[in-house]
Amino acid sequence: MKKISKIANDEVPYIGIDVSKDELVGFIDSTGRHVSCPNKARELKRLSRQFAKLKPALIVMEASGGYEALAVAAFVEAGLPFAIVFPRRVRQFALGLGIIAKTDEIDAAVIARYGRLASIEPMPVSSKELQELRALANRRTQLIEMRIADQNRLDTAHPSIRREIRSNIDHLNRRIEKIQGLIEKHIQNCPLWQQTDEALRSVPGVGPVLSSTLITDLPELGHLSNKKIAALVGIAPFPNESGKHKGKRFCKGGRNSVRRVLYMATIAATRYNPVIRTFYLNLCNRGKLKKVAILACARKLLVTLNAIARNDSRWQPIRYARILF
Repeated sequence: MKKISKIANDEVPYIGIDVSKDELVGFIDSTGRHVSCPNKARELKRLSRQFAKLKPALIVMEASGGYEALAVAAFVEAGLPFAIVFPRRVRQFALGLGIIAKTDEIDAAVIARYGRLASIEPMPVSSKELQELRALANRRTQLIEMRIADQNRLDTAHPSIRREIRSNIDHLNRRIEKIQGLIEKHIQNCPLWQQTDEALRSVPGVGPVLSSTLITDLPELGHLSNKKIAALVGIAPFPNESGKHKGKRFCKGGRNSVRRVLYMATIAATRYNPVIRTFYLNLCNRGKLKKVAILACARKLLVTLNAIARNDSRWQPIRYARILF
């Protein structure tokens, strides 16, 4: 691992890190130097201590399928500000700068520059309890995806293996129920989470899966405006206009883990939540496509939950029927 020199000027550094399974390659933009480090806990602790001496404004990493987890833990322990960004955005930023070549060193430098110019906010530090809750929620998602895959295989499977597939689906169902029980136990052990969970689940159509997903993956709920929370989840329509051209608005980006669960909960809400159902039927009667109407209902449901979390209130049909977007 290369030794990092002191900052040569008064500019607060931004550090970009390209993460892989075996190694991290970093770039300190104020000195123009690269640093490499094995992706191992002990080495990352040493790297964190050296970064701490530089007092960086932000350490920026791409999401790398979980390979960044050890680095995040080391930076949290060292009290360093960090953020994880979408790789696609960084690559588009590089192409916008005319940088076509791609190496670990180039990527690290691009990430550092992106962090400085994009005005990225540091990620909030999660408590140990929240990290455990997120790990359980992620495992539940993985098990659900495995169950869906087997359910899709069942229709086209040879008769000789259908019994085995059904047995595996039953096994996955039991494991999902066990994980969900552990998640609810974690929530009940924290008074703040328990209070938020009860408030969110007072809304018809909101069950334990959506509630726990919002608690773990959307801690900003109740702290942002309706427009910002919708954009953060990825259900805010963006304009597509240029000159006289007025294209259709579209939704893009956001937190897929939240959006996916919210979408399924909205389908239930269009049946059992009187406010959402009325809103959905009105949109359909006006000629909106069903998928467009469901996305609009998902946004309405989200801003309703945002208001409930912000006001620490409970579901009131008359009051929240007036929430528009």
